[in-house]
Amino acid sequence: MSALLTTNDFDENIASIDFIPSDPNATFYFLPNGIGKDRRIIFTNAFVRFHLQLLTSPENARFIIVDEQFDVSKVYSLLKLDPTDYIEKPPPIIIQTKWLSDSLKEKHLVPLTKDYIIRPLLIRKKAMPSFSQQPAVEEKNFIRNKPKRRLSHDAPQGGCATQVKQRRYSSDEDQDHDIMDDYNDTVKNPYKNGELPKGNWMCSMSSQTAKKNTEINKDIIDKLQAMGDLYGKTNDKWRAYSYQKAITTIRRCTHRINSYEELIKLPGIGESLAKKIWEIIDTGSFEKLEDFQSSEYMNVITLFGNVWGCGPNIAKQWYDQGFRTLDDLRTKAKLSDNQQVGLKYYDEFLERMPRNEVCEIEAVVKEHALALVPDLIIQTCGSYRRGKATCGDVDILITHTDGISHEGLLIPLIDSLKKSGFLTDDLVLSSSDKYEEDSGSHVKYYGVCLLPGENRKHRRLDIIIIPHDEYACALLYFTGSALFNRS
Repeated sequence: MSALLTTNDFDENIASIDFIPSDPNATFYFLPNGIGKDRRIIFTNAFVRFHLQLLTSPENARFIIVDEQFDVSKVYSLLKLDPTDYIEKPPPIIIQTKWLSDSLKEKHLVPLTKDYIIRPLLIRKKAMPSFSQQPAVEEKNFIRNKPKRRLSHDAPQGGCATQVKQRRYSSDEDQDHDIMDDYNDTVKNPYKNGELPKGNWMCSMSSQTAKKNTEINKDIIDKLQAMGDLYGKTNDKWRAYSYQKAITTIRRCTHRINSYEELIKLPGIGESLAKKIWEIIDTGSFEKLEDFQSSEYMNVITLFGNVWGCGPNIAKQWYDQGFRTLDDLRTKAKLSDNQQVGLKYYDEFLERMPRNEVCEIEAVVKEHALALVPDLIIQTCGSYRRGKATCGDVDILITHTDGISHEGLLIPLIDSLKKSGFLTDDLVLSSSDKYEEDSGSHVKYYGVCLLPGENRKHRRLDIIIIPHDEYACALLYFTGSALFNRS
């Protein structure tokens, strides 16, 4: 069907919509809530690429594109739309971003089928009495919502999450836009007794289970992680995301993956990536990874990327300027203060420290902090709190149960630690207003510390001071890991 929706009986009479972008009625509004910055940019560019009319407000939009996590009621709430405004005119059609994602894969607008649509608030003509004869308060009774949609992250018991995706697209690239394929379009198993099933999330999996599952397919995970890390260092975020998504799926497998057919059924793994994983399983090697690791470009980008204060873009700029070694950076590059510190302690920052050294650093910070304010809560987070044998840096969280004694602590604490010779270099000092700690503010300091004694190494130290009412959430966040937080 080429015409735009003009009926209230969409789900009964309309199979799909083929868009004519020049049609003045084909107006869109894009709701960015719940969508990361990089995805927002890609989707916004898609409107330009496909010549779609994008409005800056939702009131006159015929179509509203939203993230799959939202149901109709949430969309109306976020946009402050009144359902009763659509009693005498068609409501906007709410579309999943997956429609844009699939269109980007196919390089043209795919037909807008019911699979992509979160049903609009409908008023059935055949059930609608004369509204002039009904009290206004009863009009809302004729408005219905589609039930809330459930994300299909639940894996079958005792095995991999092997649900087959409804659509599959092959590409020479690694699923740059394949980020929403494992969403289910219908609620197949309604919740019983009001209880939600346990989700198959990283945060709901015990560390022992995760470790056991990782060991089963460790050779696959290690090579995918190495490849994903290299993509991250080149700022190729979509491929890095694709590899990380595949790693997460494989970690959930409770048995050894033994066939290509099994791989292709796993959510988040397309044909291109499945072929690469099968190469690892079948040959024990990963040619693309080996090529990347042996290239001059990747070696230089990795070398520069390990300088504290240097991200992928800066590393590439240095490479493009002809720099190839750390000495080139020292003698030729224009470095920020942080990059100079990162270069100065390059090798020391890369060397991980044992847990007992973290304890010593924590003890020094505690001694100086408690001398300034008694009864503080001081907790080392990060990989130390996760029980890792070694740590890359030290993250210390500080608060006070009375909710006020933490205020104004950061600057005196830093001064005290500097006077003792413990802090050697500053990297970041962040607070709400010109380094003055306002009431209730969340402030942080990133610096370099050195324990007393011979053969000690300079270590990265982060001190974060927060109000007590933020402590529980901050403790989770700064403990991590990043995968745990995202899940």
